[in-house]
Amino acid sequence: MCLKTTPSKQITLSDETASQMGVAVGYSDVEIDRAAIILTPDLIQTADAVRDKLIALGIVEKDIVDACAWARRPKEE
Repeated sequence: MCLKTTPSKQITLSDETASQMGVAVGYSDVEIDRAAIILTPDLIQTADAVRDKLIALGIVEKDIVDACAWARRPKEE
């Protein structure tokens, strides 16, 4: 597989490489092992991704309010 390096030291992955990594756009952790560059996709989620997940799970604003109230309740001794 091929990797392109720009004059500003940015790299461009081929579509094949990106698809094998399982990411289209995003961040990756970078490690250097001697002469090898190791890229590991980060699992950083955006706020939109979190909102989409909440919708998919059927969680609504009232559920969040109830959960916060439960977490902040006085603890029983």
